[in-house]
Amino acid sequence: ADESGLDKKTILLELSKALRHSRDRKLDPWAVIQTRVPLIKISDQKTDLTCDISMENDLSLYKASLLRCYVAIDARFPKVLALVKTWAQARNINDAAQHTLNSFGYTLLVIQFLQTCSTPVLPCLQAQTLEFNGKTFQQPPAVDTVGNLEIRYHGCQGATWDDVWHLVGFGKANTKEVDELFVEFLHFVGVVLDLDSHCVCIRDGALKPADKTQFKHKHLPQLCIEDPFDHADNVSRSLTETSSKRVRLEFLRAFEIMSRTGDFRRLCQASVRGNGAPANRDSHALGAAAHAAAGVGNVHTHTH
Repeated sequence: ADESGLDKKTILLELSKALRHSRDRKLDPWAVIQTRVPLIKISDQKTDLTCDISMENDLSLYKASLLRCYVAIDARFPKVLALVKTWAQARNINDAAQHTLNSFGYTLLVIQFLQTCSTPVLPCLQAQTLEFNGKTFQQPPAVDTVGNLEIRYHGCQGATWDDVWHLVGFGKANTKEVDELFVEFLHFVGVVLDLDSHCVCIRDGALKPADKTQFKHKHLPQLCIEDPFDHADNVSRSLTETSSKRVRLEFLRAFEIMSRTGDFRRLCQASVRGNGAPANRDSHALGAAAHAAAGVGNVHTHTH
């Protein structure tokens, strides 16, 4: 609670009410307060843009700054991510409250793929050193400590913690278009990523062996996506055994459709809401994708 005696949840609820009655814009706020990090989800009906508001969450500010660095380095990253989120939302697999994957989880998956494709598009900004354009860049000193978590990455030395002008164009050797990278991403998650043995870790710049006991959450994870700053935080902790199978099936269905037809509109045909399995006709995607996957060999991973 703050000095007035109000706690975060009360303040967020009041803010949500105020936003709902805003005269300047037609906003659709939704207070999600029964979570580890209470927040307000907001949709702007005029622009169709969405955002979240939380309070006193310094680590989220640094996470946002780290993501801005990756966005600045290669314009294909946010475009691939936009396709992924459009598809995931259409197929109802982008909602932690429904035990699927949240947007931050999808963002980390896309970054990991772009770090590990055969010709990397993105660097690992938390590596000790980076080589680019014949120069070696050392990781700068930490800019802050949040709890016991040290905040340092290439770019953190700027006034807004996102100074990566010297790394822009890092992935220029990879000349693939956004649609090609999108299809390869679907293959990466649906086929290459092993839910039992891999942990997604953009801090290492590569998939690493999963240690499902490293996380601070009560239940063992179905998928390991390590937070870039807090190695004990599993970003995909909302997944259950049932929902993780559903999400993987959706990736396989998506890869089969895109690799065979390239029909993004069909890919995004609405799915029935809820936690049940997709329609039976989609179960054929498992076999079809396995065959199609054999023809995609330009994505590779590293393990430490």
